[in-house]
Amino acid sequence: MQIKVVDNSGRMQFSKHLVEMHHDRKKVFVDRLGWQLRAPGSWLEVDEFDNEYTVYLIACGEDDDRHLASVRLLPTTRPHMLNTIFSDLCEDGPVVGPEVWESSRFTIAPVGLRGTEIMRLSQYLALAHTEFALLNGITSYTMIGETHRVATVVSMGWRVKPLSLPTEVGGDKVTAMQVFVDEETLVMMRRRFGVDRPILEVNPSSHRVAA
Repeated sequence: MQIKVVDNSGRMQFSKHLVEMHHDRKKVFVDRLGWQLRAPGSWLEVDEFDNEYTVYLIACGEDDDRHLASVRLLPTTRPHMLNTIFSDLCEDGPVVGPEVWESSRFTIAPVGLRGTEIMRLSQYLALAHTEFALLNGITSYTMIGETHRVATVVSMGWRVKPLSLPTEVGGDKVTAMQVFVDEETLVMMRRRFGVDRPILEVNPSSHRVAA
């Protein structure tokens, strides 16, 4: 399996996968978790952070025919969730800078995947985060997640720093966190996940990534 890197230059090339991703996000976050759509009645979940500055990491099936899992990345030098919608979550304010990106909208397609398949997709996306970071001078990601999922983030192999206390938002306890990335992270993840090669499928037209 390889993970596609889709930035603004690749929107048309990967339009099918992006539509499937937004549709799966609607199924997961709206239909299953009860979030409100910005555009009532839409079959896609899209917000103001899905913009020209966004980079998506997308995992597809072996025959490249369907979105299976994805995550959304944004530079913290632009408006992002932690410095707008959740600006009061961190007591000391959000961590921002050119070397810090925000990761959000982690999505596994609701297509009846087995538990082992979901875990493998999660591992590959964690590894993709790390490869993308090292290619682009990123030293850490910020995230907002349900507090009980922090242990899962730690289990992927990241060094995690909480940025907030567990806080109730919309009936759930959420926590902001910062996860750190370096070369040792990559070596450890590849060894832990049994991967011996790069998994990012780099878009040659992208200016953000390099082979």
